[in-house]
Amino acid sequence: MSRPSRSATQAQTRERLLDAAEQAFAAEGFGGASLDRIAEAAGFTRGAVYSNFADKADLFVAVLDRRLGRRYAEVADAMLSARDPDAFVAALRSPGWKAAGREDAMRQWLMLRDEFRLFAMRNPSAAERLARYDRRLRDYYVEAITHLLGQLGVESPINARLAAAILLAVDESLIRQHWIDPDDVSATAVADAIEFLLDAAVALSRTRDPSG
Repeated sequence: MSRPSRSATQAQTRERLLDAAEQAFAAEGFGGASLDRIAEAAGFTRGAVYSNFADKADLFVAVLDRRLGRRYAEVADAMLSARDPDAFVAALRSPGWKAAGREDAMRQWLMLRDEFRLFAMRNPSAAERLARYDRRLRDYYVEAITHLLGQLGVESPINARLAAAILLAVDESLIRQHWIDPDDVSATAVADAIEFLLDAAVALSRTRDPSG
């Protein structure tokens, strides 16, 4: 049996470090997680971390990127499986979408992103890495908005990237508000907001094109 190539070995090392880091950040937070403990859990020395990542912030954003890829795949599959935006919104409201394990993980990682965001606001190099992650996240929102409005046969009434930034802000803020005050902000608030924004886009489209 041939030995793995150097690039394959490095990729395996990186994945093992990401696995260990994801568990460490989830258990201890960004500030509490130790690079030494992460390296040890992955079966390497601290040097292996620095061979693959510039620092703890770089490792954290790499973990976020990987989780975002998995989340994007879930949402994209739900959108493509839905016959229209109404069906997609109905899926977001369904109990299955908010299964306990998934919702707990979402809450945990939203809090971790908030913790890291405060750190990044005081650290320019971390802010640059977080900005790249946020831009990728907005890219996915642009794709989602374009797909859903395309199904409705309308174009975004505002710049697509601004629409993505607005939807991201609404999405994450409503999730926080629900967790803090579930009696006043319902568990379906995000789905309700998406439905409202889609209806508003259609209404604006008809206002601008009365023949439509």
